Amino acid sequence: MLKSVLREYAAFLHNKGLAMEVAIAMVIGSQITEITRSLSNDLLMPLLMPLLHAGSWHEWSIAYFGNTIEIGKLTDMGLNTLITGFALFLILKLTGARSGPRRER
Repeated sequence: MLKSVLREYAAFLHNKGLAMEVAIAMVIGSQITEITRSLSNDLLMPLLMPLLHAGSWHEWSIAYFGNTIEIGKLTDMGLNTLITGFALFLILKLTGARSGPRRER
């Protein structure tokens, strides 16, 4: 089994087109993450803060038996994950990429 996995990996590395596509996808994914982080931190949350009557939302926390649960950080990561996922969904939808297994013809 290990030999077959190593053979597949070697074939993947030799297929420069596929390796390049993966590299490009990583760079684009990284940039989308930065854009969504900025959207969340610099646009959405400042608009919501007057409604929440709180200080910096990054500092939201709950004291729990002498420990601190960082609710603000969790909120930030959750919001960024949702926005990133939606952005990737839109990119795939707009480019016509199919989701799910493809049928052989």
